[in-house]
Amino acid sequence: MRKKHLNLEGPKAQRRFSVPKNLWLTCTAPHAHRPGVLPGVRCKCPAFVVRRPVFIHVLLVLILSACGAAPTPVLTPSKTATPSATATATFIPTQTPTLTSTPEPAWYQPLDPSLGMLKYNYALVNNPKAKVYASLQDAVANNGNFGYLPKSPAYVAYTTTERRDGRTFYFVPVNYGWMDGADLQALTQSTFTGILLTRAVTFRFGWVLAETHSVNAAGTPIQTYSRYQIVHEVPTVTQEPGYIAVGADEWLLEDKVALVSPQVPADAGANTCRFIHANLAEQTLTVYDNCKLVFATLVSSGANSWTFEGRFAIQYKVEYSSIMPPPESTSEYYIEGMPYFMTYAGNFGFHGAYWHDNFGTAASHGCINLSPADAKWLYDWAGLGERVIISAGQ
Repeated sequence: MRKKHLNLEGPKAQRRFSVPKNLWLTCTAPHAHRPGVLPGVRCKCPAFVVRRPVFIHVLLVLILSACGAAPTPVLTPSKTATPSATATATFIPTQTPTLTSTPEPAWYQPLDPSLGMLKYNYALVNNPKAKVYASLQDAVANNGNFGYLPKSPAYVAYTTTERRDGRTFYFVPVNYGWMDGADLQALTQSTFTGILLTRAVTFRFGWVLAETHSVNAAGTPIQTYSRYQIVHEVPTVTQEPGYIAVGADEWLLEDKVALVSPQVPADAGANTCRFIHANLAEQTLTVYDNCKLVFATLVSSGANSWTFEGRFAIQYKVEYSSIMPPPESTSEYYIEGMPYFMTYAGNFGFHGAYWHDNFGTAASHGCINLSPADAKWLYDWAGLGERVIISAGQ
């Protein structure tokens, strides 16, 4: 076999000639001195001659095709846009939003807590035979210089305490004596307060009386409400008997809430625009001035219907008083230092109650009990002769 290198340069390359069938072309890389031969290509194929005007890349394709060599692929720029980096979505758990029962602008404010500060501390007497000693020395000596409280159960007011021989003694100024701490249980008064209305409202509102939970129309629990939490009614297109709507498809049992209506009660009568109103059914007290609701709270009226309905007026006011039942009463109690007493009919009246926190429930001997802060506010607002309306409610 004969091998021949073809020179594709010069005028001879422009001539046509035939190639013998047994003429072979051998290309060995690199052929830097051979124009037209691609460096790095090795092939053995029949030689043939083409004119120089034919593009070199066509020659290369023909040669490699004949040799069976796979040409190096030429990447052609694609019209497809280069994909841009995208952020991988990361799931971040979020807390369930807390539902609010009053999404509107503020419509009330609680009373100043300082209104509930009293000049005495208080204690329950847990020994019916508790002694009141004439002096601290008598109490420490446990001698015979003592007296007894008039009735039991009893609540006493005290101002100071003293420690002697590992024992605590309480000074009770009403009886001006000293009592052994073993006979007393110190009390913590209620901090509950009513609310002052800061703007006119048209919806009913009130207080949750005991911890409960709201439900949707299907009965599924939604959220828990605590005692004394304020809620208000919202408009709905449907009604659920025995429930009040406090949110979008959110309902509370009506008997778990003490409700107040902001409208002037019908039993106030025409042209009655400044008065105190107690609703015995709901155990609420409201105050109206210029025919507008200005204050609302929970109360405790007389148990067993001992608070009577009717129209009355404030007759007597005293800042602190000690009380016992009248002689004809079947009740037994003695209460010292009762704050902000205002009578409206005989011995019946309004006053602060430091000995319980059952507001919203009938629990008294006939008077209308308020928390200390509420009693102070009402005492300051009401004058002698102030109109009082006690209503059975609905």
